[in-house]
Amino acid sequence: MKNTPEYLLHRLVYAMDKVADRILVENFAITYNRFRFIAALQNSGELTQHALAVLLGYSDPAVSKMLIELSKEGYVTIKTDPEHGRKRLVSITSKASKLAVKGQQLLHAHFTEIMKKAKVDSNQYAISTKKILDAMAVKMQRQ
Repeated sequence: MKNTPEYLLHRLVYAMDKVADRILVENFAITYNRFRFIAALQNSGELTQHALAVLLGYSDPAVSKMLIELSKEGYVTIKTDPEHGRKRLVSITSKASKLAVKGQQLLHAHFTEIMKKAKVDSNQYAISTKKILDAMAVKMQRQ
């Protein structure tokens, strides 16, 4: 079981998350969990709170709690959707946008270096990973 693709993938993701957390805390004093929210908004633009929850795979209450914290820290703004009074629109601030760019660059450089040390072609790895994600997306839509 230790050498199956699914086991190794879970171990890899866990290790990457831990390393990303350490790098971001050391360099920007932000956890990887919080950074994921900022990066998601940087990449997707303004989203409803619910759309952000779906994108990140969190519950609506968990996202609500995190957004309160990120708002207090000046990373996000939250406003009521003028077209749908019950929906909340979330966007990142310029402070968070700068952090997202720097953080993504730092993480990319770090993991690119790891790929080089492991003698893995990062482009081929990305292509293979994308194929797996696409296949999983199709399977998830059927459920």
